[in-house]
Amino acid sequence: MMLFRFLLIGLATLVAAGNLSAQTPMPPFRRSDRIVIIAPHPDDEVLATGGVIQQAVAAGAEVRVLYLTNGDHNQIAFKLYSGKLLLTGRGYQRFGEKRVAEAIAATGLLGLRREQLTFLGYPDWGLLPMWRDCWADAKPFRSDATRVSAVPYKDSYSYEQPYRPELLLADLKTLLAEFRPTMLFAPHPADTNPDHRAVSVFVRLALLELQAEKVCPQMFYYVVHFGDWPKPYHYHPEVVMSVPSRLAENGQWHTLALTPRQTEIKYRAILENASQLTTRQFYLEAFARANELFASLPTERISLLPSDARLDWKQAVRNRSLAINTQSPSPKLNGQHSTDSDSISLKNTAFLRQGDDLIVAVDFHNRLGPRSNVHLFLYGYQRAGDFAGLPKIHINVNPLGHVHVYDDDRKRITEHGVTMIRLADKLILRVPMSLLGGLKLDHVFTATRANLGQISADDTAWKLYELPSADFQHTVTLEKPNG
Repeated sequence: MMLFRFLLIGLATLVAAGNLSAQTPMPPFRRSDRIVIIAPHPDDEVLATGGVIQQAVAAGAEVRVLYLTNGDHNQIAFKLYSGKLLLTGRGYQRFGEKRVAEAIAATGLLGLRREQLTFLGYPDWGLLPMWRDCWADAKPFRSDATRVSAVPYKDSYSYEQPYRPELLLADLKTLLAEFRPTMLFAPHPADTNPDHRAVSVFVRLALLELQAEKVCPQMFYYVVHFGDWPKPYHYHPEVVMSVPSRLAENGQWHTLALTPRQTEIKYRAILENASQLTTRQFYLEAFARANELFASLPTERISLLPSDARLDWKQAVRNRSLAINTQSPSPKLNGQHSTDSDSISLKNTAFLRQGDDLIVAVDFHNRLGPRSNVHLFLYGYQRAGDFAGLPKIHINVNPLGHVHVYDDDRKRITEHGVTMIRLADKLILRVPMSLLGGLKLDHVFTATRANLGQISADDTAWKLYELPSADFQHTVTLEKPNG
């Protein structure tokens, strides 16, 4: 008798942990290390890696810091610091120049020289829109603060480069290929600051494209923005920092112990960022602690659904989940969690591949209401291919339950082949791989956003998955419920 196994999509919420027993000590730095720290803004390098820099310099390691923006969009802080209610585009650029000067002074206290710092000058508060909306033939991003659409800073590495994602990617690849780091520190993909999220995904893409050149550093991801973390606020040099509870099981965490002297120097370096102290000194000071934390995040592989499996919509409706009947062992589901488990909307997004289709299940904490508006982003990647020229698919399931598909948010695709079933608290979509750029794609970048009407309510981090090759090349017929 055939044994049917029912596989339910719905991964458990991240377990709250946050204790030091789950962390491993960072390995000591060596003279042979070549370390790159990638900072979305001036001050991130001190907040996240002020101890790393001091210890690496003391060990004789080579250290470089790459700043992707000059941090020229912190409008409230700039207005309070300057005492002016209105700032011109050039005024914001002057604050970008000031933040560069602050970073040079801060890292000087940590032991770095000016020539170890590279400022690219791309738009603060614009990196995620660049990643999401500005590929291929789209217009360059335009900053609403500096009022420009190209790097305006003459001393920046990327001076006069238009705000285009492929140019930022090319600059990042060039710098990494030239330095050939053995260790690389970058923002965690679940950091809630949009620029930090974008930097994380740009770094993953750059390293994918540099694999053929054998640029394969050991990766460490840091968190700067995540809810009310780190608490307690203000300067408490004796306090040991804990992992944010909702990220505790997200990868392997490492802790770097700082001496009291290193923590004190880090604190002084933080205070060099004077333009940022007007609104959040209590928060910035909280990073001068007895340790620093970093995560290792391996690239997950989406599981391949066996070719003899059958998607049973009747069972799906009955169990309020996706049921898969198969004789084979249940495949592992790859999922990404919302960065806010208390959100009114998103709970988890999970993926499987079957044949030439990608199956996506989006779970919610509560029932889908009449204003639920769900957005799924899927950017395929193929080695030795042109990532910029591949489709940047945006699937929108609107409040009426209609599926709309766009390429790069501008071109509506009417013949898309996406099928969807909507349950009380779940959406299940089958997406043809051909829509993403073909059957030979080997990776996919993806994120999910849930809106209430047009207002964003929750989202997941952008995540990179490895795609398995299909075991056969046709699409399984879906069985839909009779009523």
